[in-house]
Amino acid sequence: MKMSYEELSLEQAILELTDEPQTPDQLLRQLSKHGIKSNRREIQDALSSLVERAQLMRAKGSRYAKPEHFGCFLGTFCGTGRSYSFVAPDAGGEDIFIPPHRDGGAWNGDRVLAHYLEKPVHRRGARGRDVQRREAEVYRILEEKHEELVGSLALRGKMVVFRADNGKYPDIVIGKKHLHDAKPGDHVAVQVVFRGGDKYLPQGVVTRVFGAADSMDASIAAVLHENDIVDQFPAEVLAEADRIGQTVTDADCSGRLDLRGLTLFTIDGDSAKDFDDAVSLELQSDGTFRVGVHIADVSYYVRPGTQLNAEAFRRGTSVYYPGHVVPMLPFALSNGICSLNPDVDRLAFSVFVDLTADGARRAVSFHRSVIRSSARLTYNQVNLALSDQPNQVPAVLIPTLKQMNRMAYVLHDLRLARGALELNIPECEIECDESGKVSAVSHRDRGDAEHLIEEFMLLANEAVAEHLFKQSSACVYRVHESPDPVKLQEFARQARLFGFRLRDSELNDTTALQEVLRHSEGKDYQIALSTMLLRAMARARYAPDNLGHYGLAAKYYLHFTSPIRRYPDLVVHRMLAQQLAGQQSTKDDRTFCAEASIQSSDREVAADNAERQINKLYQALYLQRFIGEEFSGYVSGVTNFGIFVCLDNLIEGLVRLDSMPNDWFEYDPDRMILVGKRTGQRYYLGRRVRISVANASPTSGQIDFLLVPDEKK
Repeated sequence: MKMSYEELSLEQAILELTDEPQTPDQLLRQLSKHGIKSNRREIQDALSSLVERAQLMRAKGSRYAKPEHFGCFLGTFCGTGRSYSFVAPDAGGEDIFIPPHRDGGAWNGDRVLAHYLEKPVHRRGARGRDVQRREAEVYRILEEKHEELVGSLALRGKMVVFRADNGKYPDIVIGKKHLHDAKPGDHVAVQVVFRGGDKYLPQGVVTRVFGAADSMDASIAAVLHENDIVDQFPAEVLAEADRIGQTVTDADCSGRLDLRGLTLFTIDGDSAKDFDDAVSLELQSDGTFRVGVHIADVSYYVRPGTQLNAEAFRRGTSVYYPGHVVPMLPFALSNGICSLNPDVDRLAFSVFVDLTADGARRAVSFHRSVIRSSARLTYNQVNLALSDQPNQVPAVLIPTLKQMNRMAYVLHDLRLARGALELNIPECEIECDESGKVSAVSHRDRGDAEHLIEEFMLLANEAVAEHLFKQSSACVYRVHESPDPVKLQEFARQARLFGFRLRDSELNDTTALQEVLRHSEGKDYQIALSTMLLRAMARARYAPDNLGHYGLAAKYYLHFTSPIRRYPDLVVHRMLAQQLAGQQSTKDDRTFCAEASIQSSDREVAADNAERQINKLYQALYLQRFIGEEFSGYVSGVTNFGIFVCLDNLIEGLVRLDSMPNDWFEYDPDRMILVGKRTGQRYYLGRRVRISVANASPTSGQIDFLLVPDEKK
């Protein structure tokens, strides 16, 4: 609901009144008319502040209006390393092209005020169609992005220059006294101290040396540093963890529900080292099933005000890449006293949900408990057991596992029936040998065991979220807001290319979207279409308010089940323990949950970026041994500079436009295809192609493919 003028600040009220140019005197009269008392000096100060932040612009005659009135817009400058660039508008939509010499000196990441050039540029697109493209120039730099850059040192004549890994910055001169023992060929981090000018090149200072630029270890270290991920724990944190000990005492068990006689077990990947969730299932006398989800009670050991807590808050999450983990907690906790290892006592938080055979919820309860896991099972073992193949699962557990699996299918069907989305985007699994070399890259298949654990964890997360919300407790929720309608319309346009027609009324219906995904199953374009929908949706994040979860169609949702590796789960455990003890949330609790939400969301983004970048390094390392060899794949992306091809093992590489043989290809953005002007050859999302590996760099992650001509055509 729009606020009344009386509720607005002076600056907000001025913004409401400046869609058209206004002088200070006109604004004074308008504000008075709307019941806002002010004087000319206050208005002038507010106008100056708004102009400084580019929320308003000043024209001749001291007239002020929003940037849009003057053909301007706010955005983020996106460098390309070439003569041209782009600006991503704050208001959303397509990036706006910035022609050569129109960048106003902006660098990648700067906040800028840009001005549209007078007329859209017309050009001939594929099939001779007339295509319009808006172009702009940078009018003013609002905020320079000051951060460390990661790249390598090289000689340029007699100068040592820094070149960023992403290629989006100019060469930066590093003076001898600022090299700090680094030398040409090293991978380094650099802080820019001067951006250069008409007569001088940009200058910087080396802040960290990672090693030789052609070393993969140096490249990984650079990625971690770039994302502010620190591998080593401070000595005081390790000392605090060591003082906790590795056994559960009688004093630790005091006041807890004793579940050491209950049959429960963990199910994780083959290489997992920490186990923070166990499951159980009991048939009740009334015919209902009691699902138990038992989570390591990390909050008992990691308490507010400790060094352990401060470091966990700073890290926010564990970071995983092939053969390695950068843990949120020291190994003394993550692999020791907090890990639900078999046949030892462990402290836990247990959630029990009583369900009928058709999945209807009858009762929910929460307990701080002490448990003893009966077995450490793996997904592979359980999948074999569920399909009646030879396996290593204790025979006594197999009937329970099969009943769990049946219940998981019921929960899954109920979730889809209420409108949850299931994108089914496969994951790439990178396996390393003992020396750290990549031994295999494959398509990771998810079986019934993975789905079973997923459904039980979702059940527990929703139950805890609903309970804490209804108890008005402070909390950190996992929220996923509704997509931008414009992005959904763009997805509908893209889906139409594959024969799916979505009416405007269906774009807000997740059931209709899931139906599109269902009908794409098994098609060459299935992954591409699912990825398009994922990109149309908002990114899930953490928040102190319950905003629901769009993708899961859940009214209440949070993360409760992984406190060893996620800080929000640890906070939720504290809030639940506090509530079960009869304590009311305080203002400080709510403030802390808000701070933890922001920090955890930021650290999750950093971890995702690092994991994605490092995985690309390992994929390139793997493909190095196949230079010149041919593979089959499908077109996973179409751009104006080439096509991305995803191999069947999910490694993706670029076929550059200038390497595509025997034709001149033009990009048609409306249909997301490249069309050959001479042959009419078309490359579109999902098309199967053959490629050969042209280049794979394990220090940059860049993978280049060449198309193999189709002899039939």
